[in-house]
Amino acid sequence: MKLAPFASILFINCLFFGNLKTQSLPAIRSDVLAYEVFLQPNFSEQEIEGKEVIKFKLPTKSDKVIFDIGNLNILKLTGEHIKGFEQKGTAIIVALAKNNESIYTLQISYRGKPKRGLIFISEKEALYTVYFTSEWMVCNAIPDDKATLQLDLLIPNHLTTIASGVLVNIIHKTNNNTLYTWQQIYETPAYTYGFTVGEFNKVQEMHNGVQLNYYAPDYTSSEMEVIFNTTGDMLSFFEEKAGVPFPQKKYSQILMGNHYQEMSGFAMLKGTYGKMTLKDSMETNLMAHELAHQWWGNRLTCKNWQHFWLNEGLATFMSAAYNEHCFGQQKYQQDIDAYFNVYDKIKAKGKDKSLVFSNWLNPTRDDRNLVYFKGAYVLHLLREEVGDDLFWKGIKHYTQKHFGQSVVTQDFQLAMEVATNRNLTDFFEIWVY
Repeated sequence: MKLAPFASILFINCLFFGNLKTQSLPAIRSDVLAYEVFLQPNFSEQEIEGKEVIKFKLPTKSDKVIFDIGNLNILKLTGEHIKGFEQKGTAIIVALAKNNESIYTLQISYRGKPKRGLIFISEKEALYTVYFTSEWMVCNAIPDDKATLQLDLLIPNHLTTIASGVLVNIIHKTNNNTLYTWQQIYETPAYTYGFTVGEFNKVQEMHNGVQLNYYAPDYTSSEMEVIFNTTGDMLSFFEEKAGVPFPQKKYSQILMGNHYQEMSGFAMLKGTYGKMTLKDSMETNLMAHELAHQWWGNRLTCKNWQHFWLNEGLATFMSAAYNEHCFGQQKYQQDIDAYFNVYDKIKAKGKDKSLVFSNWLNPTRDDRNLVYFKGAYVLHLLREEVGDDLFWKGIKHYTQKHFGQSVVTQDFQLAMEVATNRNLTDFFEIWVY
């Protein structure tokens, strides 16, 4: 996820419905099992209408549950064992009746005019999602709540959509619209869900059984073949280092808009990034960073944002490691030096912090750069500390052991200690904590 700008190396009314009485127990976060979302964008008004089903369970007994809704306006909310709800700012609190099974289902209708999270491109009939999933669907916006997703998108016939998961159905409607159904059957956090809509040129190729798709409205097919020509090699490199195959049969990259973000099964890349790659064939860091997140971030996820460096530091380091594999040691060292320089400037200002943050409520630009660049630099130091073979053995052990799970820094430290048969307490105390 890109929450900070990057240079060429790797450059983040209170409404009340129903009968919700004052209650004694606090609202808690649920464990969402599955989301089913229907969306129809209105391009002329730059707004969306949606319907959603959320299946969830409660880890403890409670009579209230909370979800994130961004700036969405909830029109209707129903469900068995649902007593009512209250919309407060960017959250919704749902009152629950007793349910011995502890599993609940919500049906929600809503409308929204997102100011962030879903970007309409005014000069084109196009849009894309970025960062803030709760601006276009009701969800738990916490990183350790992973769920499956079905996403139905109703869009004009002449447009194309790319989304998280696998395209499983296309239905042509009589009103010049087409309904696309995407399904993701493995669980990932809600922040990794996304989609884009527009008119695109497309290139497709196969690599070891994985279909690689490249989309862009402003690049030719031949240009995209050059821009993305290292993707297959990247995928094989990360599979080997992770010891885990790519989790689905398709991976897409889209050049459009002004943001970068990994999403489950695809990546959004800033439209002008293609020009950088056409100018410099070694400009692969961003593509590698976002692809690395398909393992480290999307499937092996930090349990909370205090351990965000486990997502971003690893993906940033992996982009340098891929450059070493593809272009040699000198390119790798250039990347590491660049990461160190960012960190060193922050340290010189007296703004250095632990990579494990005490909170991540209002991170500064320096805070974001620490998790990306100090995080990557510390992984480089760890590689030097234990040696190449043991370092990569540790990365593979960590990834295989925790793939599909949510972790904290102690899990990473323990995995590296088991793989290297070394006590790394001193290293982690100095460089991480």
